[in-house]
Amino acid sequence: MLIPEGRTEDGFEQHFGVNYLGHFLLTWLLLDTLKDSGKCGYFSRVVNVSSSAHRIGEIRLDDLNSCQCYSAHAAYCQSKLAQLLFSSHLHQDVQRGGFPLSSCAVDPGMVDTALYRHLWMPLCLAQRAIARLLFRTPAEGAVTVLYVALSPALEGECGGGYWANGRREMTTPPTFNPQLQLSLWETSVQLLGLQ
Repeated sequence: MLIPEGRTEDGFEQHFGVNYLGHFLLTWLLLDTLKDSGKCGYFSRVVNVSSSAHRIGEIRLDDLNSCQCYSAHAAYCQSKLAQLLFSSHLHQDVQRGGFPLSSCAVDPGMVDTALYRHLWMPLCLAQRAIARLLFRTPAEGAVTVLYVALSPALEGECGGGYWANGRREMTTPPTFNPQLQLSLWETSVQLLGLQ
């Protein structure tokens, strides 16, 4: 999060490559196994860890690698919005195919980890002091992620949604845009050479 401008080994902007494309590729590679592993009453689940930062993200299909104008914050937010679009599209696609597989995105909340190490130093110092008082521990941050991944109460129901604070929450209008979901999916497939 908020790392200095850089590229992955494959040339992708780091936030987009690590936070989104890596998850997309892993899911793509496991998709047939996930489809075959689920069964009625026991769905396979794909859970992407996103962030409330997706709410201010913007998908720039013509500049997913943030080459035109780099902002670490914008790149991070874009990568988290991309996860929601991917999660929703995947869920709808497997549901249309009748596969026992669900997909969703989860926000663990503000968790006291090293994720904030790239903040501007005065903000980093303030964050450290505030984190001890207000942020979740890593174990607390994992609660919603584990609930969505493992709870029998959500069998077949968690898909396509956005979860935060232990419950399904509404999110921003762009996450419901089927054309944007499809365009990002197709662009991701092309970028990763998965045709």
